[in-house]
Amino acid sequence: MRYLQRLLKRLPEGNIVAHVSHGKKYKRVHIRSYPNHPEYTGRYFSANRLPGIELAKQVEQYESVSNEIKDIRKQLIRLSREERVRSDLKRRGEPVHLNREYYDELKKTEDSNTYPKPQNAIEHNGILMRSRGEKIIAQHLDKLQLEYCYEPSVRLKTGFSPDFAVYIPEIDKVFFIEFMGALSDRDYLYKAGEKFKTCAHNDLIVGRDVLFICETDNEAADMDLLDAMINALITANTEPADN
Repeated sequence: MRYLQRLLKRLPEGNIVAHVSHGKKYKRVHIRSYPNHPEYTGRYFSANRLPGIELAKQVEQYESVSNEIKDIRKQLIRLSREERVRSDLKRRGEPVHLNREYYDELKKTEDSNTYPKPQNAIEHNGILMRSRGEKIIAQHLDKLQLEYCYEPSVRLKTGFSPDFAVYIPEIDKVFFIEFMGALSDRDYLYKAGEKFKTCAHNDLIVGRDVLFICETDNEAADMDLLDAMINALITANTEPADN
């Protein structure tokens, strides 16, 4: 839930209202509060032109995330009233070892991939990353205040070399991120297919245990999509605790 709360703090709080001018009806976005752009606070924007179009989408997302947080809180209160042994969130159908202890061991092997890095590797927090896309992902994870390690040495059933291992304390869960940054290249696309096979061999479920972030020559990796995928992953890994 902390992830959702952090996401909420980055969104504008407001509402979309009807407005009549010269006999015509319009929609306007009223921004009550916006921490990223305090100059927007208390202002109205037309929902038919920028920045009102984008603000309207963000206001709707704020409402959606806010309702999701309320639903989680109601669920926890209900479980408490029923005197459950545990009223927190638990991992759903996952090997127990993908937890905090497992993450701490992964952290010790950060940046252990022996595959040669390109000469144009990009530095982030003292670590050389293979691409601009990976750096953007790392910066976004920093922004979300999520713990992660880069190219750790992962040992499950078979060898697996993810780009990132990320830990979410609220559900005591480790998940992996694979950045696929050259899908326009045929050979790279074939290798990308092998990564899906590796995940299957290790019983890693796409969307629950591993996320694939793609980029092509014409389209950069979408960090809003990454937010949505992490949110969906949290939902997929949570359920009321058993008695």
